Amino acid sequence: MSKIWIRRIALGFVALVVVALLTVGWVGSERAIHPKAAHYRKGPADFPDLHPQDVSFDSRTKVRIAAQFFPGEKHATVVLSHGYGDNKLQMLPYADFLHRRGFSILTYDMRDRGQSGGDAVTLGELEKADLISAVDYLVSRPDVDHNRIGALGVSLGGSTTLLATADDARIKAAVDDSGFSDAPRVIESSFEHFIGLPPFPFAPITLQVVKLRTGIDPNRIRPMDVIARISPRPLLIVHCMEDKVVPPDNSDRNFANAREPKQYWRIPTGGHIAGIRVAADEYRQRIGDFFEQNLK
Repeated sequence: MSKIWIRRIALGFVALVVVALLTVGWVGSERAIHPKAAHYRKGPADFPDLHPQDVSFDSRTKVRIAAQFFPGEKHATVVLSHGYGDNKLQMLPYADFLHRRGFSILTYDMRDRGQSGGDAVTLGELEKADLISAVDYLVSRPDVDHNRIGALGVSLGGSTTLLATADDARIKAAVDDSGFSDAPRVIESSFEHFIGLPPFPFAPITLQVVKLRTGIDPNRIRPMDVIARISPRPLLIVHCMEDKVVPPDNSDRNFANAREPKQYWRIPTGGHIAGIRVAADEYRQRIGDFFEQNLK
């Protein structure tokens, strides 16, 4: 076989490998920005103490956000942000126990989730603006005390809560349950769980394709870099030590970079965002006490 043919075969093989990697990167990016929709059997009707008002508001990103407001005895209000691929129904158990403590509650569907608009999940980059827009909506209501607004988020919602609270001083107290410290690292560690593909070599390729498709650079989504700006407002970080999806070292980094006043509750058992189940009574007590003390 001549050298020319060997070179052609080699080039053809390289081209096939590149096409295969880009194809898988496209598939990975599609699953990353359009995760499978979550479905829940229980709705507000299964929580008899909750009486939702269906509301909506325009995000600063020009996306319409679907939400529910649960009026409470107090004018203090907590915004709840759900996790990656989920919707506002995920937050009903959190709304239930906080509402029992007297708080008003706002839950909402993040962009491209549930009944909200938007064409892609952006790993916290645009979700941050959506959460800040939720605060815009709350301060427009006469039954909400503008100086007593808190926020709690789980998983992606936890990271979004950190990013938004760092930028919006109207959020007076924040709880991050199992949020990530920086998108590139958590994407690598949770890639197989969420995307269904091995992290190497597909995670780095997927990140680049996501950037090309959305204009969002996941490498710049780093709550750990802005978390210090939350101070002097109080922060509570919660993480289960058996979490394999978003490993607890993410919260270790976030807590190390945060400034006082800050708390870190390490729950010894349980997987991803399992605290509300494996430590149910203590979880409800700690979170309720935190907001009660800091949204007086």
